[in-house]
Amino acid sequence: MKKINRLLRCNIFLFLIIFGAFSISDAETYSNVPPQIQAALFLKLFAFNNDINKAEHVSVHVIDAPDFAEEMKKAVGRAIGASKLTEVNESPDLPSSKPSVIYIGNPEKFDKVKTYSSENKVLTITGIPELVEKGVTLGIASFDGKPKILLNISASESEGVNWNPAIMKISTVFK
Repeated sequence: MKKINRLLRCNIFLFLIIFGAFSISDAETYSNVPPQIQAALFLKLFAFNNDINKAEHVSVHVIDAPDFAEEMKKAVGRAIGASKLTEVNESPDLPSSKPSVIYIGNPEKFDKVKTYSSENKVLTITGIPELVEKGVTLGIASFDGKPKILLNISASESEGVNWNPAIMKISTVFK
């Protein structure tokens, strides 16, 4: 009896995870998450990117988000899987040299950054939920007071991102 209950609970849990991972709802209203939470979550999520995880050095370029840049700079030297965060730059424009990741903090810069990231195969991230639906690969948002990971599969493909499939289980996926 205990084994049946346990099996039933496991199946329900797996169903909820799978259903939640592939749910796309226009009715969901996301809000922004504070920069310190974004930074902590993105650092953990970078390990799901197989290319970043295997790189020797990871660099992040932050566009128009000084609070986020400040939080990321605190993490320089921190391990990301087998890699290490070595550099965080910020500016109001595109980077002068190719970074591993670009954070978009200003929706007006989306088109320019998206073109750059697709041409140079750079992962785009943001704390602005609407930009993930528009074409940023990875975002952090809040829904019902809880952080949510937003993943745009089409954007991911255009940027050449090679994800560990486990990220699908913990993300709300957009196509």
